[in-house]
Amino acid sequence: MDLIHPTSAIGIGASHLQVLIPVILIASALLIPIISKVNRKCREPLVLLVTALSCVASLVIFQKVLASPTGYIEYVVGSAWSGKMLLQTGQPIGIVLRTDLLGAILLLLINSIGFLVCIYSLQSIHHEVPEEKHTYYYTLMLLMLAGMCGIVITGDCFNFYVFFEIASISSYTMVSISGKPESLEATFKYILTGAFSSILIIFAIGLLFNATGTLNMNYAGQQIVKIISSPPESALYPYRYLIYASLGLFIMGFSVKAAFFPSHAWLADAHPAAPASISAILSGLIVKTTGIFLLIRFIFTVFGIHRGYYGEIFSPLFLIISSITILSGSLFAIVQTQLKRMLAYSTITQMGYILFGIALITQNGLAGSILHMINHAIVKSMLFLCSGIIIYKTGIKDITDMGRLGYRMPVTMACFTLGACSMVGVPPLCGFMSKWVLATASYQAGMPYLLIILLISSLLNAVYYFRVVAIAYFGNPTMMVPGEVEEIDEAPATMLVPVCTLALLIITLGVLVKFPYHFAALPAARMLLR
Repeated sequence: MDLIHPTSAIGIGASHLQVLIPVILIASALLIPIISKVNRKCREPLVLLVTALSCVASLVIFQKVLASPTGYIEYVVGSAWSGKMLLQTGQPIGIVLRTDLLGAILLLLINSIGFLVCIYSLQSIHHEVPEEKHTYYYTLMLLMLAGMCGIVITGDCFNFYVFFEIASISSYTMVSISGKPESLEATFKYILTGAFSSILIIFAIGLLFNATGTLNMNYAGQQIVKIISSPPESALYPYRYLIYASLGLFIMGFSVKAAFFPSHAWLADAHPAAPASISAILSGLIVKTTGIFLLIRFIFTVFGIHRGYYGEIFSPLFLIISSITILSGSLFAIVQTQLKRMLAYSTITQMGYILFGIALITQNGLAGSILHMINHAIVKSMLFLCSGIIIYKTGIKDITDMGRLGYRMPVTMACFTLGACSMVGVPPLCGFMSKWVLATASYQAGMPYLLIILLISSLLNAVYYFRVVAIAYFGNPTMMVPGEVEEIDEAPATMLVPVCTLALLIITLGVLVKFPYHFAALPAARMLLR
């Protein structure tokens, strides 16, 4: 197995920021317990500093990827010492970090929302997490962010799985951090389904390695093309069955993490049981990073279903699953009485929307899914943070007890109403724009009948979201005695600023949709389908 040194760098040159982001986050997570022992007052400033720097670094990487003629940046860890060595087959040696536009989008979302959630946590943590667990909370928060960042920048299956487990295990622990019985029960269910997903994925990686002889995603994709296109008399032909099995296991494993029907039950328990700040991360980022993003990454970049190898099988299958996920999530949300549980079922519905666009296997459909992924991460994070403010100030968890809350907490409920309108699809908010792209894509794909699913779901969304808004502004305050209403005021600024920032993004990304769509979602979809 001879080695060669290419005359030019792999890819287009790379940024050390790719490797520095997860490394600094992990190193800081390990330092948090030590700093807490020495001087606890330095703990929160360190967390804010690290997440802010990660946010800035993510923006720099996003700009580098946008400016790249190839649409990605690639970095070989340790290349400064060993040189960028390749096998004669063209396979890179060592750890390869490869960030394309979709990865850069997710990286920016992860660190931006993570930074805002850390600001929010400065106050909310005292209400939702026991004092003795605050150090664990911040340590696990940084590990969770590091795991998600690693997932979206890695270029090989081994390191993706390592980061996948870091993000997953951190999220399991975060759900149970309050120590309440319902949190422990939800965590147990979450761990069981997560372990099942991990088992499926590790077997899929093994089959993929057996078939292609590599864990490098880009090179594995090249090998799969050779295997699938080989004639029956070729020695490569039998390996196609390993490819089929690997693809099936990957899809099942990522579907569990993305909470597609029928593997969605864990999400409805885990997200409401976690602290609101963690619910925002789980619903806004974790399900997309460990589920949707990896599904897109493998079925397009590695297995290439858009090239016609498996599209005729998985396109109708995904459409059926997405339709059931959209409608079942909406129907379950309607009958919920707890606000956070309703938001959790709404997340299941939105995951169905994203799968809907993927199932079309068209440029506009995939662009619509990516745009909806961006929009939902922002909107649902804000909605969960709003629910946390309501619980923080009033202790109210049931929707029926939220009467007149719009007048007692005007800023919080205004932001919640804005997010609700975006989820329903009211123009010109960002939620409407991504739904419009998905509807247009289904019509252009020759499947106008699918518009019925989107229309019915939007009407169902209006039923359960506007019910909350109506009660908040026109209902009776059932839990408050007459003299107590005037005493309730808004949350502290550290909780309101992140919520208002996300609310501003909802309006901006809707009104100026040209920028997230034409400069992010559409180019990312075009690169995945090339």
